[in-house]
Amino acid sequence: MKSAIKLYRFELSGHSHRVELMLSLLRLDFIIIEINLWKHAQKGERFLSLNPNGQVPVIDDNGVIVADSIDILTY
Repeated sequence: MKSAIKLYRFELSGHSHRVELMLSLLRLDFIIIEINLWKHAQKGERFLSLNPNGQVPVIDDNGVIVADSIDILTY
């Protein structure tokens, strides 16, 4: 069974919002993982392993990692 898509986002990010909106419109199951940019969580080793650029949003679709909102929307 396929698990929910993980959306790594920052609540105030417009780029994160557009990805969240698209996932909702497509009625895909997803969970939100908040990345606190104020505390520089995007610069942590764990997040940088997902996106070396240290930017949100990022999705993890069962091991398929896609970063950058336009790339995610295209995916």
